Amino acid sequence: MNLLDLLGDAAAIAANPIAGLAKVALDVAPDIASLFGDDAEKAVGKLADSVRAITGTDDPDKAREVLADPNLVFQLRAQAQGFAHAERMQQMTGAITTLTATLADRQNARARDSEFIKAGRSNTRANVLLVTAGLGIVGGIGFMVFGHVDGNTAVGGCIISVVTLLAGKFATAFDFEFGGSADSEQTRTLLAQAPPIR
Repeated sequence: MNLLDLLGDAAAIAANPIAGLAKVALDVAPDIASLFGDDAEKAVGKLADSVRAITGTDDPDKAREVLADPNLVFQLRAQAQGFAHAERMQQMTGAITTLTATLADRQNARARDSEFIKAGRSNTRANVLLVTAGLGIVGGIGFMVFGHVDGNTAVGGCIISVVTLLAGKFATAFDFEFGGSADSEQTRTLLAQAPPIR
């Protein structure tokens, strides 16, 4: 739920004084709502804490009066930007950790395959899975074409879902073998989301 949607509900504000303080923050500095994206519940608590710290009160009406001072509104904006920046950095750290684990897993699997090749063997299990995925794709498409199955029916939708799933697995195997671009695409996405370096 969006922050503005959550705080637009008068009943929620009346039932929760923390939401009232956060609403005061958005009333005096509406531009900070865009900093928090869709994680509204976490933002409400942080905004309320900021308003409480800056104004020294838990009463939304008194806080609104104190925030008539533009210098205090500036402090509120600065704290909100700091919270949002820390949240984005935490999300990026999580994404980088996941990407690093994925790369390590892929490198381990490639090292295992190299050991198989050095020993004069092949990874039969992987080969069987790859052939099965390929046959599943061809079989599903063939069944729909030659069986005149409409994609808008339950059976057709199921076949399309299975073929799509198998095609994704086939693409993953192809990327594994030939060094696909998925990893570099994830890296580019992370860099695009990074806050500017100042």
